[in-house]
Amino acid sequence: MTSLLAVVAAPAAGAAATALVRGRGQRGLGLAAGVATAVAAVMLAWRVGAAGEPLTVRGTTPLGTDLVATADGLAVAMVLAASAVGLVGALFAALESEDRPGASPAYWPLWLLLWTALHALFLAGDLFGLYLMLELLSITGAALVSLKGEPRALVASARYYYAELVASLTFLLGLALVWGQAGTLVLDALPAELGDSGAGRLALGVLTAGLLLKVPLVPLHFWLPPAHWLAPSAVSPILSAVVVKSAFTVLLRLWFVALPAAPTAQAALLLGVLGAAAVVWGSLNALRAPHLKLLIAHSTVAQLGLLFLLPPLVLAGAGQGWTGGVLQAVGHALPKAALLLAAVVLTPGRGSDDLAATAGAAARRPVAVFAFGLAAVSLVGLPPTVGFVAKWYLLLASLETGQWWWVPLIVVGSLLTAAYLMRVLSRALGPGDPAQPRTVGPVDLLALVLALGALALGLWPGPLLELLEVGAPLPGPGGG
Repeated sequence: MTSLLAVVAAPAAGAAATALVRGRGQRGLGLAAGVATAVAAVMLAWRVGAAGEPLTVRGTTPLGTDLVATADGLAVAMVLAASAVGLVGALFAALESEDRPGASPAYWPLWLLLWTALHALFLAGDLFGLYLMLELLSITGAALVSLKGEPRALVASARYYYAELVASLTFLLGLALVWGQAGTLVLDALPAELGDSGAGRLALGVLTAGLLLKVPLVPLHFWLPPAHWLAPSAVSPILSAVVVKSAFTVLLRLWFVALPAAPTAQAALLLGVLGAAAVVWGSLNALRAPHLKLLIAHSTVAQLGLLFLLPPLVLAGAGQGWTGGVLQAVGHALPKAALLLAAVVLTPGRGSDDLAATAGAAARRPVAVFAFGLAAVSLVGLPPTVGFVAKWYLLLASLETGQWWWVPLIVVGSLLTAAYLMRVLSRALGPGDPAQPRTVGPVDLLALVLALGALALGLWPGPLLELLEVGAPLPGPGGG
């Protein structure tokens, strides 16, 4: 219980503390809270792995509603991903100069509140707690995007917040429908017959619609590229690597834990088709994006699409579909954050992120370009990275269930990923300005650490795969 509560209490306490101080003291407290949170996450993973079963804490809110926190394999794996990216992001922000958004007094409380909301959401076992954390994520995420204060960033932040607000209200409506039918919001206490009723399926449909806008999945993705492109460099990694997975994680709990009898094969296939559209549409936009961070933002849209192959595969009875989909969500986090950190230093002077400005970057920042390339290998899905392991399980699940049409999608998606990431690497590896000095800075090393993490998970995936089995739902209709 202590380790489960600590992963939420540590960043929350850090957010409160950093709101009261300024300057180096604020950064020091923020980093200390980040380290404590990461340590708590590792301890929780160790305890859940050792127990071999989910850990659960139950309580009651001041409003009288039940409050449940459950640390199963899915939750703990996502907590670990959030902690890794969150800690590296905090280290990067601590290195920011005084005139950059990462040095803003508002940054640290908002960052740690966002981190708190992520962990609490991954662990939440009731719809009310999930709704509250989704709201907190919306507010803190939009506020962090706006820290630059530039007009375009403010517009992107507003669009982000209003899209999230519509999604939250939709989710709240679905929550009310569940409460009206079941009289409880605890996921594992929802009656099985709710999934067989029209009202139960309506509730699941409304909840799902709100979550698809929050992910966001094509064609509801209109707010993501500008928000992730224009967000401060100290913010983009956690938005693109972890926050976008929060609503997807909730969707998995709704479909395969709360109401496993409600999803139909047709609904699962629709999600898979929308995921396929996201892979193609996001990749095509990345191929023509003129800016480095905008290219990476569109790539996030594409890579999110792969996650939505999980519902049709699991509903058809493929346990490997669960492993591949969740591993894709977790494994995508490290290389995506590495790309965004490397992107900070690939353009000279950090004055522009035009792709043309990356020309000859390998001569100036060789470690950053190497980290970018290693992260690209994982995102493409080449061995021996975690991206390869995730796609391998998705391919096996597709063949196991006879859903062969996902195989060419995965292959084409990998080829498109290679094509748009090579737009960066081909320029970076080209001739550069010989007058520019060769530099290896802390940001380069942070990007390299994340990229090496993706490689390590590919070489030694066993512990993570075992963790994902803890509390995994039974595949097939009605399995939970």
